[in-house]
Amino acid sequence: MKYGFIYEIFKAIIQGIKYLSLVELFKLIGSRLNPKPTDENYCKAYRRTSVDIFIFLKWLLIIILLTNGITGLFYCLIVWYLIVTNIHTYFYFHVWDEKAIKPDDTDDHSLRRRFIHLLLAISFSNTSFAYLYSTYYSSEINWSKNGVDNMHSVWFSISNSVAANYSVISPKTDLGNAVSMWQLLLTFIFVAIIISRSIPQKS
Repeated sequence: MKYGFIYEIFKAIIQGIKYLSLVELFKLIGSRLNPKPTDENYCKAYRRTSVDIFIFLKWLLIIILLTNGITGLFYCLIVWYLIVTNIHTYFYFHVWDEKAIKPDDTDDHSLRRRFIHLLLAISFSNTSFAYLYSTYYSSEINWSKNGVDNMHSVWFSISNSVAANYSVISPKTDLGNAVSMWQLLLTFIFVAIIISRSIPQKS
């Protein structure tokens, strides 16, 4: 309790969510497949490749769900799980983790890779919300005269993430407003992370 019980509670929650993320399973599998577990360069390469495979697969899943209009509570829960773990993973490894606080081996390529992952994380969040708007929460949204449309759903998701007005469609119920507010909040967290990482760190 050296740092107080509030800190310890938050630390336990953040650490616990980490082990509920599928990306950790992919990294574990990658480490087991590594033929040179004592070589740090090999370890990094296999971890990064495992993360890239996971990112590719979750993008493939959300694109299939969105383009085919697949709906249902099961898929809704999967997408919400991916949204939460998406923001948690980026927060954990870019703000919370000790290596993020005190980086000692960050090179130009690592910085560029982080930037690419940031863009992918934000884009994935927006695409996931577009899927939710057009399927599971479609009845909570005022759509244009043409009805539910993936293109309008994507544009609404993007504009909503930056608090811009998209007059073609809009939430019409409390639940619809709640989902859109959650999207705005998550985007704000991404922006806060960007700002926090842009501040020079003490050497």
